[in-house]
Amino acid sequence: MKLQRVDTDETAAERRGLAEGRLPARYGEPWADAFLARIVPHLKPGSRILDVGSGARPALAPELRPEGCVYTGLDVSADELARAGAGAYDETIVGDVSGALPSLASRFDLVISWQVLEHVSSMRGALETQHRALVPGGRMVALLSGSWAMFALAARVTPYRVSTQLQARLLGIAPEGKFPTRYDACTDRALRRLLEEGGWARWEIVPRYKAGGYLRFSRTLQRVYLVYENWAARAPRADLATHYIVDAVASGPGPSQDGSPGRILRDDE
Repeated sequence: MKLQRVDTDETAAERRGLAEGRLPARYGEPWADAFLARIVPHLKPGSRILDVGSGARPALAPELRPEGCVYTGLDVSADELARAGAGAYDETIVGDVSGALPSLASRFDLVISWQVLEHVSSMRGALETQHRALVPGGRMVALLSGSWAMFALAARVTPYRVSTQLQARLLGIAPEGKFPTRYDACTDRALRRLLEEGGWARWEIVPRYKAGGYLRFSRTLQRVYLVYENWAARAPRADLATHYIVDAVASGPGPSQDGSPGRILRDDE
């Protein structure tokens, strides 16, 4: 299974770098595989799925969705949702996942997001809204960028307009496909705290280390950077991860009845 995403110049360059031995083996894994592996077991016929923030590019292509599912798109931009075209969503909702959005309460079996939560103004608010949107036992799976990734640090010191122009030139990312990033609580430690405080029944955070593609314009800089990234990945130093997969199971509405934190997911759950 593949996400509905085009093969970018970045991924093509990573394949070349891997074949030439310039990039570590982890760069050979298709970027979406680990994300999809968390989602696919929960794609059941008739599922109610909320896609947070994907706008014009739903995280799951229609052909990957289970029979009879209801696929809802939530985005802050009505224009972005409209750009997805006919058949992309069964329902669209314009709203900010950081806000309360009471109309979503207990409506969904699965909530997914691909590279969205680093853009929200409040991670606490976004996690609370997604928890409320799920039925008890429902699943949230998100992939997001980390606060201490090289590109995240650069984004915080570079004006947004300059940043979009650089990414268009270096990575082939169209400016209209970029939205401001805030990186609120986008670290392993901060995410763990919010999941514990939010009353999730079970959860797991999987750190990822893969940002060398941003430096493909200079092999020297890329080589120097990879020394650091390999060091961070070996330990692993989870707060320095470039990305995270968050996989969490909702408890009943609101915090745990006994106030205790949720336990970490096992691989077979």
